[in-house]
Amino acid sequence: MQLFTSHEFKIIKNKENFFGIPYGNSECFNEVWDICLKNDISVIVLHGMSRSQKNLIEFLFTKRKFKVYWIFWGYEMYQTLAFKYNYKLTDEKFSIFKPHTYLYPNKITYKLRKLINKAYIPDAFEYLLPYIDYFCFWNYYDYELLCRYFKNEIKYKYFNYGGICDRNDVSRLLFPMEDRTASVIMINHQASQTGNHKMVMDYLSKLDAENRFFKMVPLSYGSSSLRKYVLKLGNALFKDRFIPVKDYLPVEEYYKMLSKVDVAIFGQTRQEAAGNIIHLLRNGVKIFLRNDNSLLQYYRSKGFLVFSFEDDLKSISDLRSLTMTEKEHNRKCYLDNISYCDDFMPNFFE
Repeated sequence: MQLFTSHEFKIIKNKENFFGIPYGNSECFNEVWDICLKNDISVIVLHGMSRSQKNLIEFLFTKRKFKVYWIFWGYEMYQTLAFKYNYKLTDEKFSIFKPHTYLYPNKITYKLRKLINKAYIPDAFEYLLPYIDYFCFWNYYDYELLCRYFKNEIKYKYFNYGGICDRNDVSRLLFPMEDRTASVIMINHQASQTGNHKMVMDYLSKLDAENRFFKMVPLSYGSSSLRKYVLKLGNALFKDRFIPVKDYLPVEEYYKMLSKVDVAIFGQTRQEAAGNIIHLLRNGVKIFLRNDNSLLQYYRSKGFLVFSFEDDLKSISDLRSLTMTEKEHNRKCYLDNISYCDDFMPNFFE
């Protein structure tokens, strides 16, 4: 049996013999251990890293040794790299006069968070690494980044959040592709601290000085403070061509909205927004990614036509839509690289 840890404490048992133990505090640890003992649980599935998860795993390992499968999220490693190792995730420098810069992970904000006892992610991350047996993710380049910065004996294991369970369900994800002139540009996928909205939006306002294109900016989740900042900036730069998405939408409605997008620009220098990106790629949208974002290398290695923000976006003509031939090429790449759950899940746990 397996123990899955994430979010607030409650116990969930499902038909697959998984017990869900979200976060929790020390008061629940003995109860968790009783569950492990009674159900002969030998595997812990870790998703995200927090002080509570660190304390729980530390406690459980005083009782017995477990196999730990880390379903990689992303924030836990990238924030640690930015907070403690000067890994550059943002283009804007920290300023005491710009409140939104307090949100960005860097050494200054790490020290500020330490002062208010909120710097637990990097500390939990580095503490937990020796307990982990498997790094589970679909992007091997993130595993390479882990090994480059942190000494560890963790093995790579393929796992895909977006794995399709029903092989007949692919058509639901594909929309009719049209040969059309670009009119809608999507910027990022959420109010992300690492989306570098200001840099992208400032650059785009100069490139599209006549404000020809609509700029759609999803802000329905993420940082509320950053959302306010981006709303103010977008209204000032793009006026009636600024289309912020502030409400959560059902997935089919969200996909329908994305079907209107012609070009998408993602300002992250880290792997992020992969679910949005692959949906846009398979439906003919032209994608610009940062050179330092491992997804640029990943998708190119799979054969996709993906463009560099720094190298390929120099003039307004670069904002043209993909041709139908280019759109069909990316759809074929998607179909050739689909990840099906039954390809990796039946023997996932050793």
